[in-house]
Amino acid sequence: MTATNHGLFGAVIAVVLQKYPAVAIAVAPFSHFLLDSFPHYGNDKMSLHSKKFFRILVFDCTLAVASTLVVAWFWQEVALLVVLCAFMAASPDLMWLYFEYIKPVPRNKLPWYGKFHSWIQWSQTPPGAFIELAWFAVLFPVLIITGA
Repeated sequence: MTATNHGLFGAVIAVVLQKYPAVAIAVAPFSHFLLDSFPHYGNDKMSLHSKKFFRILVFDCTLAVASTLVVAWFWQEVALLVVLCAFMAASPDLMWLYFEYIKPVPRNKLPWYGKFHSWIQWSQTPPGAFIELAWFAVLFPVLIITGA
């Protein structure tokens, strides 16, 4: 899933579990793997060093931050929890930046958590973008409408 959808799902967790902030913060990173188990956007043929990947990454991160801040605005009483859970829900993907750019490791030499993260993403294809759009089209308006 994109950082945007991971973040929005983290925001949902923050809103639903707002009376239990420690639980929300603890659950948010695990939601990442739940969402990654659904078919979603990805392109194994695109290099993580390409300009196209970088443009997609910048767009996704910008949309993730913007949508999280909008949700936080509508849920002002738990805004900090929304932002924190959104970050925590998206944060497992930071591992890929580390293993790709900081300490490059071939996929077959990843530690167990990297192998698990790869394995859980069984369907990552360009048509998965439609599922991503559906997640966004549902989660974002629901969070805004219910927070208004």
